[in-house]
Amino acid sequence: MTDARSRPASSSPAGGRGRRYRRNEVTLSAGGKLMLEGDGTIRRLDAEGSTVRSWAPSDPDWPNQAIRFGLHPEPTTVAPHSQRVPDTRLPGA
Repeated sequence: MTDARSRPASSSPAGGRGRRYRRNEVTLSAGGKLMLEGDGTIRRLDAEGSTVRSWAPSDPDWPNQAIRFGLHPEPTTVAPHSQRVPDTRLPGA
């Protein structure tokens, strides 16, 4: 069993645990590669290995590139509203 004190400190800026991605790369038919980094950043590399473009998970175009790695954007979580049902008992019951 792991004690909470023995865990390494989080490296995310907010102090919380952000989503981590498994590093992966896809070879493009036109030459070059797409690389998925551990923080979710996707980099497009040319044939020499130089970065041509990169997309962060907050970039609006990120899902268009992430789909190549089988990733889908996560919808924003919204707290559910209560389903209050008015009291349907008869008065005096």
